[in-house]
Amino acid sequence: MLSQLEEIKDTLFKYFETRIDLFKIETRDKIERAVVMGIYAAILLCIGLTILILLVILLGTFLNKWLHSDYLGFVILLGVFIIKLTVTIIWRETWIKLIRKIIVRFVSTKEE
Repeated sequence: MLSQLEEIKDTLFKYFETRIDLFKIETRDKIERAVVMGIYAAILLCIGLTILILLVILLGTFLNKWLHSDYLGFVILLGVFIIKLTVTIIWRETWIKLIRKIIVRFVSTKEE
């Protein structure tokens, strides 16, 4: 009887150790996925911002040549970006809600 209790105790300890190891592996897997997605997002963001900056400089230079001015194209682009900034500040809450919905939808589809 005592040996059976020892067997049951050992079996329970092995079971709990296995469950803990499984939890660690699942947690590590989720963390790795999140880190990889974050790294991919950061890389894409850097590439996208670099392309955007180059396109803005190119557009400013084109407007300068088209308007026969040294700076007017960049001033026009500055005005466009100031308008965009004010619109973003005014509708900030709406943008934040939209981004949260997109992130929640993206994360929930990845978990399934």
